[in-house]
Amino acid sequence: MSNQRTEAVSENILIVDDTPANLRLLAQMLTEQGYGVRAVTSGARALASARAAPPDLVLLDIKMPGMNGYEVCEQLKADPLTRNIPVIFISALDEIQDKVQAFSVGGVDYITKPFQFKEVLARTETHLSLRKLQKQLRDANRKMEQELALAGKVQSSFLPGDLSTPAGWQIAAALKPARQTSGDFYDTISLPDGRLGLVVADVVDKGVGAALFMTLSWILIRSYAMEYPAEPQRVLRAVNDRILAEIDTGQFVTVFYGILDPSTGNFTYCNAGHPPPYLYSAQPGDAAQPLTKTGMALGVTDTEAWEQATAQFGPGDLLVLYSDGVTDAESVQGASFGHERLKARVGASLGSSAREILDAVLTGVREFAHEAVQSDDVTLMVVIRDA
Repeated sequence: MSNQRTEAVSENILIVDDTPANLRLLAQMLTEQGYGVRAVTSGARALASARAAPPDLVLLDIKMPGMNGYEVCEQLKADPLTRNIPVIFISALDEIQDKVQAFSVGGVDYITKPFQFKEVLARTETHLSLRKLQKQLRDANRKMEQELALAGKVQSSFLPGDLSTPAGWQIAAALKPARQTSGDFYDTISLPDGRLGLVVADVVDKGVGAALFMTLSWILIRSYAMEYPAEPQRVLRAVNDRILAEIDTGQFVTVFYGILDPSTGNFTYCNAGHPPPYLYSAQPGDAAQPLTKTGMALGVTDTEAWEQATAQFGPGDLLVLYSDGVTDAESVQGASFGHERLKARVGASLGSSAREILDAVLTGVREFAHEAVQSDDVTLMVVIRDA
């Protein structure tokens, strides 16, 4: 034939028609175009053939004895092995309701008999090309998911496996990513003279870009924490300057960074635009003290100054640090978990261990959200000075 293709064609087509003359004609013409062709005369044989060796395309008649084409298509679409195979109906039925039913059961196209082979060939090539593109897209998505999962594992390796915990203190922390990768992170940094750096941070973005920005922020905070072991405001200034000098993506990160002296309970901190941690006193009746913002998030401007503030841990006092994924967690109805629920859940658990309080809050968030999709990373850290 004049339009026969010269390149090798690997696609396999299943033709289903109870009229032998139609089968022979279609099979001959498609074979001459280089396609692999299987031809069967009934719906039952079509299903058996498709399940034994799934074709790339099905050309399906509607009016057949025993099982009609609609029923064949429904069964193909109900089977995970064959549901993605495109089905083109070829039928003498030309009423609009016949075509509507063909599409409603999963057909991708409809050709009316008597057919013109050029039309059959054009539509066959179109749907085979679409199927090939869909397969390439699925393969690319699968590869991307594998790469994101690997990136998530690499990210999780950055988090401290064993939290640096001084004698007389308890620390527990957890991070629950909303996706394979996370823009949140936490850390405990062992500093000179027995001091301990505490970090909870949140990149204000999602996806791979946020994960890369999170990695950079984590590395910079750790590096400058060692360079300025007693000055959190200089740590944040240095990190901010490096971000602005080297990154031009418009991303920024909220950071709470504090330096704890375990021997005295003195806590010096800076809060760069992060949700305020709450310090709970062991004294009955005392309200939780919020450690509010002392400056803007990092990566926004080079004119910001971060003030240091101090707090004091007494025996039995507790500090809870978190990302906004905790307070912004939504229920199915769209309500937010909020600060009051967080404080109430912590307050009801006072006197428990750091791990028990952490678990109580995470359980509260999970139960509140119930079946709602987690939209943001959830990070939580609990620090207790033993009584």
